[in-house]
Amino acid sequence: MLVRVHGAGVGPWDVGFLSGGFPGLALPFVPGQEVAGVVEAVGDEVGVQPGQRVYASLFPAGGGFAELALASADRLAPMPGQTSFADAAGLVIGGGTAHEGLVDRGRLRAGETVLITAAAGGVGSAAVQIAVALGARPLGVASPPNHDYLRSLGASEVFDYHAADWVQQVRAAVPDGVDLLLDGAGGQTRDQAIGAIRDGGRAIFMVLQGPPAQLERGITGESFAAHVNRERLEALRRLVEAAALRPQVSAVLPLEQAREALCRVADQHTRGKIVLQIGQ
Repeated sequence: MLVRVHGAGVGPWDVGFLSGGFPGLALPFVPGQEVAGVVEAVGDEVGVQPGQRVYASLFPAGGGFAELALASADRLAPMPGQTSFADAAGLVIGGGTAHEGLVDRGRLRAGETVLITAAAGGVGSAAVQIAVALGARPLGVASPPNHDYLRSLGASEVFDYHAADWVQQVRAAVPDGVDLLLDGAGGQTRDQAIGAIRDGGRAIFMVLQGPPAQLERGITGESFAAHVNRERLEALRRLVEAAALRPQVSAVLPLEQAREALCRVADQHTRGKIVLQIGQ
C-alpha cells in the first residue's frame, strides 16, 4: 500500500545501510525503515482502508525518508489510539526488536531478571518497559546521565558500564546471576555482561552488534535481526493503549535535517529515538 509519511524513525540500521554495513545494497536507495502516516492507496485484500493512521516497518527496502512510501500489508498495523505520528514512528523497530528479543526469543517470564545493555537507546527504552509489563525485573546498563531516566521507565537497578566493577555490582544485586541478557551494545560491554548471567541462563544479541566468540557455563544464546511484522506491531499497540509502554522520542527534526539526525544516531549516545517530521 501507499502511505503518506508524517513521521520517520531514525535508527542505527539507517546508519548501517549508509555506511556499507549491508552488502549488496542496490542504488539509488532512500533511507528510512520505520514510518507512521496515513494510508493513501491500497492493493487488494490488505485489511486497511485509505485514510487510516498506520505505522509500518519498511525493512529492508527502506524509503521512509520521503513524503510517500510503499509498505507491505504484513508489516503494517493501525497506530495506537491518541499516539502522535512521531511517537508511533519511533516505536516501530525499537519496540519491535525489544518485543521479539524478550518475548519470542528470550522467553522472558514473570519473576525473572533481565539485564539490558544500551538500555537508554530506542530498543533499550522499550525493552525496560516491556519487561516490567511482563512482570519481570529489568536491570539497565547505561552511562550515568541516563540512570534516572531508566529508573523512570521501571528499571530496578542501573549500572555504569564505565565502572571497572559494574558486573560485580550486578552480581551483588542478583547473587545467582540474571536469567536473561538482552544485548544491544556489543564489544567489551557485551563480553563483560555475560559474566552477569546465571549458569544455564539465556542471552540474546542484536545482529548489528553480533554475538561473542563462545558461551560457557551452560548459557544458551542467539543473535537475531528483528522481523517487525503486523502481529508484533499489534502487540505494541496493545501495550501502548494499556499505558504499559510509552514511546520515548528525544527529538523531532524536519526532513531537511536528516543528515543531522543520522549523525546524532551514529554518535551512539541518543536517548530514546530521533524522528523526522515529514509533510506537516
